[in-house]
Amino acid sequence: MNDWLHDLATALGNAEAWQALRRVLTMFMLAEGWQYAAITFAFWFTLHVLLRRRMAHRLISGWPRPGDVRREMLYSASSLLLYSAGAAAILGLLANGSVEIYAKPLQHGLPWLLLSLPVLLVWQDLCFYCTHRLMHTRWMFRHVHGVHHRSREPSPWAAYAMHPVEAMVNGGLPLLALAVVPVQETVLGLFVLHQVVRNVHGHAAIESLPRGFTRHWFWGRFTSTTHHHLHHETAQGNYGLWFTWWDRLFGTERADYAQRFEKATQPRPKVPGISCVPAGDA
Repeated sequence: MNDWLHDLATALGNAEAWQALRRVLTMFMLAEGWQYAAITFAFWFTLHVLLRRRMAHRLISGWPRPGDVRREMLYSASSLLLYSAGAAAILGLLANGSVEIYAKPLQHGLPWLLLSLPVLLVWQDLCFYCTHRLMHTRWMFRHVHGVHHRSREPSPWAAYAMHPVEAMVNGGLPLLALAVVPVQETVLGLFVLHQVVRNVHGHAAIESLPRGFTRHWFWGRFTSTTHHHLHHETAQGNYGLWFTWWDRLFGTERADYAQRFEKATQPRPKVPGISCVPAGDA
């Protein structure tokens, strides 16, 4: 621990190293702080306030309770503070050369530039699936993961609403990847942006994806809001984060997933119009 702190202090005396460290810190704070707040508020205000009546037919089960929303906001704030500690760890690892976050897009070739984001997402999803299954063991659920599941009908603010231990576990998954492979700055930014948007979308309580999404040969491999919402309903099955294939491979996908998705995406009921034509003239 002292070694990387010493390396970090030494690096701060170098203008070029300081600029690199400051870029990473700034990117993290914007992505995990402002982006989370802005994106979550946008989802919540659009779906739960502005379009509440228009999108009510796509409500998967029930509306989130105000008390749950307030609790989700508080736990999300605590998670973001812990993720800031993760940013400090990245700075230290970057300072002593344990991780490589580079600026030039083609520094490691075009193929890796194009493949790095999908590789990171698949890696994160596999790790999340495994740790999520661990979180559902009796002791971990009772003392740690149960905090997240207090929201049976979550709101977008539930995305980061979790016990500090779980927040540290989830925040550590990207660090494991960064310790193994180099990542370009923009790719890392897209990775964080994707994480925020998809996580918030998964807790939106309203299914915004088009009807037939789960039956599509390509898009059906990605999770939907319904996919994760069903997990909150019973705390069983649908453990994947971004993709459906881990649940299908290990037999943990909810049997009623496709049916519930189709139910949530039924066309909006038409309101019968009032005819102005006298009955005798019809």
